[in-house]
Amino acid sequence: MKNTILISAFVIFLLNSGVARADWTLNMDKSGLSFGSIKKNNIGESNHFRHLEGRITDNGEITLLIDLASVETWVDIRNARLKEFFFQTGEFPLATLKGQVDMTKFSKLKPGEQMTFQTNFDLSLHGQQQSLDADLIILRLSDTGIVVIPDEFIFLDAKKFDLLPGLEKLKKLAKLPAISSAVPVAFHLTFTKDR
Repeated sequence: MKNTILISAFVIFLLNSGVARADWTLNMDKSGLSFGSIKKNNIGESNHFRHLEGRITDNGEITLLIDLASVETWVDIRNARLKEFFFQTGEFPLATLKGQVDMTKFSKLKPGEQMTFQTNFDLSLHGQQQSLDADLIILRLSDTGIVVIPDEFIFLDAKKFDLLPGLEKLKKLAKLPAISSAVPVAFHLTFTKDR
């Protein structure tokens, strides 16, 4: 069933966090998360995920759930290989990102204003958890809408998430001399205030 695992995980998150306290919900239609891959040393490709769920509670806790089986590379066989050999979605269907925002500062923003803040995230991916430091920008679109984007490039190291065996498998299947283990990530996340 489409997105069953992602939706179930998000429902559990809502129940644990308390729906009454939750304040902002991710608008998937106006959001995106992509990652790059570099093969043969100089050929870059852009990929993204079609399904995300996210929430920011009124105390500033950010949670983003990424449906790894929704990966889209625009090549069917590449999608299948990424799911089976790289992400291993049968065992690890989701990636989870959690962090914290200072809502006291954020609440002072007026529509059209933005703020940059440094934060630390915990990323759970492929059975591994790593802490990431990032500079993010929050742009307040209106009283009920915000966008979160990175202020600088964010790079993930596939080795730290035990993804190198899958990367080697992809390299052999595609008969490539090299695929970089450094993975650039970009996103724009639009959140809408719950009423």
